[in-house]
Amino acid sequence: MKIIALLFLFVVSINLKAQFEKKPFVIHGEIKNQSTGYIRLDYIDYKGIYVQDSARINDGRFEFRGDIAHPVRADIYGERNFTNTNDINFNSIFIEPGIMHLSVEKDKFKYLSLKGSKTQKQIDSLDNAYLYKKLKDSLERRIYDFNLAYKLNPANKYLKDSTKNIHIQLDPHSREVIRMHIDFTIKNTKSYYSVDYLQILLHRLPLDSVKRIFNSYSDELQTSYYGQKIAEDIRALEGGGPGAKAKNFVAVDQNGNQFSLEQFKGKNYVLLDFWATWCVPCRSESPFLVELNAKFKSKGLQIISIADDDDRKLAWKKAIQDDKTGDWMHVLKGAGTDHDLGKLYGIQPIPTKILIGKDGTILMRYEGTNENKMLMDALTKNLK
Repeated sequence: MKIIALLFLFVVSINLKAQFEKKPFVIHGEIKNQSTGYIRLDYIDYKGIYVQDSARINDGRFEFRGDIAHPVRADIYGERNFTNTNDINFNSIFIEPGIMHLSVEKDKFKYLSLKGSKTQKQIDSLDNAYLYKKLKDSLERRIYDFNLAYKLNPANKYLKDSTKNIHIQLDPHSREVIRMHIDFTIKNTKSYYSVDYLQILLHRLPLDSVKRIFNSYSDELQTSYYGQKIAEDIRALEGGGPGAKAKNFVAVDQNGNQFSLEQFKGKNYVLLDFWATWCVPCRSESPFLVELNAKFKSKGLQIISIADDDDRKLAWKKAIQDDKTGDWMHVLKGAGTDHDLGKLYGIQPIPTKILIGKDGTILMRYEGTNENKMLMDALTKNLK
């Protein structure tokens, strides 16, 4: 069994490691329709380290062993055609200290069975309670099949259009399932799945609502790995949301010039644009940013694009050139360092944009592209 331990990108702090009690787990697994190869398991161990483990399949059986602090979410997968979560040989499970038994079938990882995990049993009961689960599963499988066909034949526009149409059919079902999970997260104040899912809701619900939910959780959940992570994210968002003073940082831009955020105070409106070269929605934002820059740079707007590409510097510089965005400042995020700008501003999903006024006060913060018009209107109003 080969184990690769990496520093988890979302680690709470360097002091979080080794604060938890070491508790062993064992997963006895069996897979149908596959007698050789590997099964892979990614999870957070008791030290707060992101572990990527692999187990060899021998005659349809495999085994994982490790040490965790409490129930944790883990990704389990075989050979995949896609790296996203929709792949038919991928699923997420909740593993717990103790002995568990996993049954899975090749190309049907979405229907696996994990025994011995109380948290996973809660999740299974929640998912199975959805009245249209079979229809939802069928639509998701059709999306996978069309995406695979399109991957093999990208010139076939019909395949791409068909996938979009199925997504439209799937959307109301996905929304209802999300609503059910939100309701579970609010009501089940002692479930590790609740505190894990609250990390997602941190960027979907108003911050006051998230704080109220978090404060209702048991001490055990609040002091868990996920609880400490949420507490830190809440503190970061409180200091990185509208009305707060923007946190200063010093960075080096794409041309090797050092600057600080403070140097723009009293002179410019500043737009912090958090993105990455590998983020398709982020790259689709480039024309909008080019438009903003052309319209408002001479009136006092300074854009600073912050990329999550510290280990892809060549791709980062190429993307700036290809997208024609080099007319403003670009910096790397500093992931995994004490100067991580994403951590400083509590960034999780990207793209995220933060607009800072001349006095250093944060005026707007939003994720995605839904509020681009609002941003354009705000700049039009203030930069005349």
